[in-house]
Amino acid sequence: MFEQYLMDVFVYGALGYLSFRYAETILTGQFSRRGLVLTSWIILYTAGSLVGRFGLDYAPMGENSVYGGFLHILPGALLLLCLQKKYFPTNWPRQLFALASFIAGWAVLRFTVSPLSYVLFDYWNPFWTWLVDYSLAQGWMTAEQLLGVMGIINDAALMAVLAFCRLVQLGILTLYLWLIQKFFCGRDYELSWTESLFLLAPCVTVLAIDATLRAMAYSVDNSALMLVYYRVPETLLLLPLVSLLLLGMMITAVRLFHGIVQFKESEAKRLLLENGINDIHRQVEEMQDIYGDMRGLRHDLRGHIESLTAYVHNHLQGKHTQIEDYLAQMTKTTQRLDFADKTGNPITDIILHQIRQQAKRQGIVLTADFHYPAQAPFDLYDISVILNNGLKNALEACGKMPPPAEVEVRSYSKGNLYFIEIVNDFAGDLIWNKENDLPCTTKEDKQRHGIGLMNIARCAEKYRGSMEVEVVQKENRQRFCLTVMLLLR
Repeated sequence: MFEQYLMDVFVYGALGYLSFRYAETILTGQFSRRGLVLTSWIILYTAGSLVGRFGLDYAPMGENSVYGGFLHILPGALLLLCLQKKYFPTNWPRQLFALASFIAGWAVLRFTVSPLSYVLFDYWNPFWTWLVDYSLAQGWMTAEQLLGVMGIINDAALMAVLAFCRLVQLGILTLYLWLIQKFFCGRDYELSWTESLFLLAPCVTVLAIDATLRAMAYSVDNSALMLVYYRVPETLLLLPLVSLLLLGMMITAVRLFHGIVQFKESEAKRLLLENGINDIHRQVEEMQDIYGDMRGLRHDLRGHIESLTAYVHNHLQGKHTQIEDYLAQMTKTTQRLDFADKTGNPITDIILHQIRQQAKRQGIVLTADFHYPAQAPFDLYDISVILNNGLKNALEACGKMPPPAEVEVRSYSKGNLYFIEIVNDFAGDLIWNKENDLPCTTKEDKQRHGIGLMNIARCAEKYRGSMEVEVVQKENRQRFCLTVMLLLR
């Protein structure tokens, strides 16, 4: 009938929309004209599904056969696979999972809403009988008039029940797809075939159980599924429960996989962090040795130059002006060995000196007012991590801007709290990580980059402190402000 075809068009259109949104999240694809792509996807999906439906109606083995349970998923699966290949880049591990999870979710939900339709019709029949008797008793309609409208009312009730059940089915499917999208790994994660098989196993299991249930239901005395509900009323509760549990199994598998991915990423970042800390420890030890050697060398050179200058002044005055000029130049060279920043700690002196030299080469203005607190309970390595990561990120951001870009670093104490602030100019927009509220790295290798701020946050938490990141506007420029708070005691 026309109403049934109209409902099929609506259902297939809704499925087309949901399948596109689902594929858009699971697969990697960017569309310049997304609205046009979405419209064409829905039209192609709806038309292809209707053609597949008509083909199954005229197939030698329909849905009422034992093998029909396996055939009904093939047209939709092939259609979705073709649409994915047309509109999205090829990524077979992700495409197969998106295909199998969508088809399995929609197929098994039939056993959730089918008992609902049976119960609604079961309530409708006695209500309709009572309505007919009451109408005849009240004289609202004659028997001939009632016979004339009875078919129309029954058809309308049938369509209303079917429409309600389809809406429930689509609503549960939407929730199921939303949960999978929520727990699925991000687009930048490279899904391997082994991981794809891990995710596909529950989906294939659900499809096999769905096909088995269909075959069993339609092989009972060659009757329809309603006969099963009539003979075994317990199935009215068990079938929806089983179908919902199967959906939960697929969601749980994705949630478990998400946890595994997070564990792998945290382990990789932990190893990088450990290697970075070991490198910093080694650099700090080397800098301490170099600083000690430089202080001794500077002291010796100054002594020698002062002695030579005094000798020339006393014995060769006015005779060897070139020697005096040479010694004066040596004195200036020795003075350059002194660090411009006197922070109260030789290691932080060296760090700021290195950053200052790098900023000078890049044409970046560095302003420093940093002082290492006396008798601080902090591990020097942690302060080195904060300064190194914060200042290098600042220089990298300023390096992408036209001069003059500025970087400011300062420290101060308030009561029992010690603050380190690093402010720098930057251009562009920040993309925030929803899991840790930190900016995402813009580098391609996200597994090996983007952990600098996480290291700083870890150091702050070690001393019962915190790290805060914000963006402010100053003189028509964006400024990235990093504030680290540490507890002194």
